[in-house]
Amino acid sequence: MYQRVTLPNGIRVFTAEISHVRSVSVAFYFGVGARYEEDSIAGASHFIEHMLFKGAGRFPTAQSISEAIEGVGGALDAATDKEVTVYSAKVASHHFPLAMDVITDMVRRPLMSAEEVEKERGVIIEELNMYRDSPADWVNVLADEAMWPGLALGREVAGSRETVETLTREILLDYKARHYTPTNLVISIAGNVSREQALEAVAERLGDWPASPAPSWRPCPIPAGAPRVHLETRPTEQTNLCLLTPGLSHTDPRHYALTLLNAALGDGMSSRLFIEIRERLGLAYDIGSAPTYYHDTGAFSISAGVEPGRSAPTIAAITHELRRLRDEPMPPEELSRAKEYTKGRMALRMEDTATVAAWMGGQEIVTGEPLELDEVMERLDAVTAEEIQRLANDLFRTEALRLAVIGPRKGLAEFERALEV
Repeated sequence: MYQRVTLPNGIRVFTAEISHVRSVSVAFYFGVGARYEEDSIAGASHFIEHMLFKGAGRFPTAQSISEAIEGVGGALDAATDKEVTVYSAKVASHHFPLAMDVITDMVRRPLMSAEEVEKERGVIIEELNMYRDSPADWVNVLADEAMWPGLALGREVAGSRETVETLTREILLDYKARHYTPTNLVISIAGNVSREQALEAVAERLGDWPASPAPSWRPCPIPAGAPRVHLETRPTEQTNLCLLTPGLSHTDPRHYALTLLNAALGDGMSSRLFIEIRERLGLAYDIGSAPTYYHDTGAFSISAGVEPGRSAPTIAAITHELRRLRDEPMPPEELSRAKEYTKGRMALRMEDTATVAAWMGGQEIVTGEPLELDEVMERLDAVTAEEIQRLANDLFRTEALRLAVIGPRKGLAEFERALEV
């Protein structure tokens, strides 16, 4: 499906020509995120992502950047997480050169004026306030803090008000210069554009960018002996819960078993958690689970919002389902259903050029081993019920569980008692 080329300066370029569509998606992946930051500059990666939209090169204002892409009916976006920052655009295929021009100027020639830095500082602080005012979102931040207290993976990606207020233009420019380098960049292009056109466009715009090494990530081992429950008391109508257990790294071969475990346990309306906790017990409107993978570690989370008096019964119902996965092999029909569900969702998503671009670039930047869709499906098909049960026994241990809670209740004891698997 895709082809890979590495330019002399180290930029990795992935192309997937899809001739039957009328669009093209371009994604620039940089291997940098919140875990690469020192505590004192927490939020720098996210701040830089914001600043690259404030004017660059031939597009000197935020308006000129947005109008360049939106003016031709396209979409321009970016995201920062713990390990990756991505800039992407999707346009009609004949506007491919424009998309390349805009993103290239953003990443190579951002203006980052002192005036715009000051304005954006206030915007980011308001973004943090927005997250904090949403318990359903903020409980996930608390969960990460509970799992990795005092470590970079335990911080909010956007930093804190205190660190954002201290980030200067000079700090941001220095951080960007160290991490935004050709050897730390993967460019992924998918859609109705030929491989030759794509490579020529990249080489023309970025081939002269001097190569330089980028700093590596620092290990974040999960600390032992940390408090198991992180409680934030608020006068809310609902209690938001996030139950977390250590997960897997990007390259752990059990990745496929965890994907299927998650599909059966908490992904979708036919999952065990949804059927048991919403449909049978009526404890929550919404509940779900998700794995998160990092270079050296990972997490598996289960999130729900419940009436405050039903918090402990909900946690008990969740841990009951975890015990079932540990103690009983998944029935053949359920395993088959999880495989078909997962493969079907993947296949449907891959009909969009943006997803194809994300598939190639996202895998390369974190694993260095992007797989074709058929290869992943084969690996999913090979997973056995015994492998899933062994994984459940490795992950779902009472001493490993962490719980983040936002709600009106004040005591920790009931939550501690509920964390018995």
